[in-house]
Amino acid sequence: MTSALMGVLYDEGWARYGWPEQLGGFGGDIVHRAVMWDALARHGLPAMALYEHLEVLLPTLVALGNPTFMAEALPRFLRGEQVWSQGFSEPEAGSDLASARTRAVERDGGGYAITGRKIWTSWARYARWCLVLARTGTTESRHRGLSAFIVDLQDPGVEVRAIEQANGTDELAEVTFDEVLVGPERLVGEIGGGWRVAMHILAHERGTFGWFRHNFLTREVLDNLSLGGPAGDTLLGNALLDLAAVRASSFGGVRAHAADTVLGPRAAFVKLMLAASEQAVNDWVLASDPDLAVGVQDDHVAVNRQDYLFSRIVTVYGGSQQMQLDTIAKQILRLP
Repeated sequence: MTSALMGVLYDEGWARYGWPEQLGGFGGDIVHRAVMWDALARHGLPAMALYEHLEVLLPTLVALGNPTFMAEALPRFLRGEQVWSQGFSEPEAGSDLASARTRAVERDGGGYAITGRKIWTSWARYARWCLVLARTGTTESRHRGLSAFIVDLQDPGVEVRAIEQANGTDELAEVTFDEVLVGPERLVGEIGGGWRVAMHILAHERGTFGWFRHNFLTREVLDNLSLGGPAGDTLLGNALLDLAAVRASSFGGVRAHAADTVLGPRAAFVKLMLAASEQAVNDWVLASDPDLAVGVQDDHVAVNRQDYLFSRIVTVYGGSQQMQLDTIAKQILRLP
């Protein structure tokens, strides 16, 4: 259903506002997209799900990717014809991107061969493309030796193994690359410029993505109001206050990006507040329906159960809560 909606939004032109004309869009900026997602959520769209990487990866791909490649890929992404994933975390590295071991070796005649493993890769089972952070320099070079590549997950040498989560979904996967060939047109940014690409992405994943995600959390509240009772009023009030904080702070990030201002470490605030609001919303849902864990498995209960269990990990994915607090302490408060 969501992919069909994406197709309609593209064909009617709505999904093309906010993207460059030379890549198939209608021009404008992130504010146009923010308004569209807000309106969709208010009119009943429950979640972005498979297409969450539209607002995580696509701004970076547009800014730093190969224009010829992106002119072909962007319309397919916006139409919902092809799903993307993000290959950052590794089994031995976790959230420490600078210690990534997946390696890209330059080949005679051009292009690169990528070998390594990525873990916790969202939507890889369903995706056609994966933006992979790989090492082109020495291990000792840390973040300075990383580069970013677009890998076709249907190419020889790629193996995707879904990871079933506690909430019953297979959103995450482990992806193995064995001498997977990528052409020079699938390099994002420059060789050795992978850290810049990663920081550009994380500014959206931890910052402006909060705007898009909070719309659908608000939708979750509205869809469950009939379950609520007086006993849950305090939890509902907490959730609504948290969502209001995310709305205000994340739209500030949207405006900053629209003005080509670097969000930088301020994105950590949005990430922390978004995680708090997601857990607050689902704490209220659980309090409103205490039989959620053992209730009849109809569609509504199943979705609420999945959402609640997912909300328990939001302080970890996309950079842990501890990392965000460390960023604020060191880069904003200048604490020792």
